[in-house]
This record gives sequence, structure tokens and C-alpha cells, in this order.
Amino acid sequence: MADQDDVISPGIDLGQRIKILRKSAGLTQQQVADALGVSRPAIAFWETGREGSARKHIPKLAALFNVDPEIFLTGYVQEDIELVITPDEHDVIRLYRMLDPSRKVSAQKWLERQARMARQED
Repeated sequence: MADQDDVISPGIDLGQRIKILRKSAGLTQQQVADALGVSRPAIAFWETGREGSARKHIPKLAALFNVDPEIFLTGYVQEDIELVITPDEHDVIRLYRMLDPSRKVSAQKWLERQARMARQED
């Protein structure tokens, strides 16, 4: 029999995805709540893995974050993309894939800041 630490709620993954997408979009819980017509505590509830009514809001969440609804269910969308990358780009992708989801958000934000700074220097 699994002990309590081995039991994972199915809502945890969905909540993490909502939180990551919200932060990536630069939105507060209140802004997401307003866009969906729910309370801010409901968003906090979802993001902490207590799913509640989150699943019925997936289409609206997908539209709000401009992503495929499948991302909330599986964490990814299958799409074949032909891409040629340099060895250093390959290294960055390999390192990025080693990060947990919240660190991926931080890495993306850092890269965005670096790109903005580089554009400003030009």
C-alpha cells in the first residue's frame, strides 16, 4: 500500500501548468480570476493542486494564455517542427530540459531580459 507521500493528486499538474502559464503571461491571480469570472481564491485553490472547477475553465484558460487546451491536460502539444540548431543552442536546450517547470519560467524571463538588453544596446 502506498504511504501518504506517494499519493499525488491529479490536480497538482494542472495547477502547476496554470501557475506557470499565468506567470509567463505576467498576470496576477486577480487578473486571471477577472478574465474567467471567478474569485482570486479560486485561482489560488487551483494553483495549489486542489482542482475544484478548474477543468471546466480549460477552454477559457487556453484562450487567455493563447495556448492549445491540450497543454493543460498533458503538459504538451504534439507538433512536428523542423528546426536546425547550432551546437551551443543544443546545449542550452539540453540544460533547459533538465530544469523543473518553475525554474524554466525563471530561465525564460532571464533570457527575455538579456534579449531586451541586447536590442537596447544596438
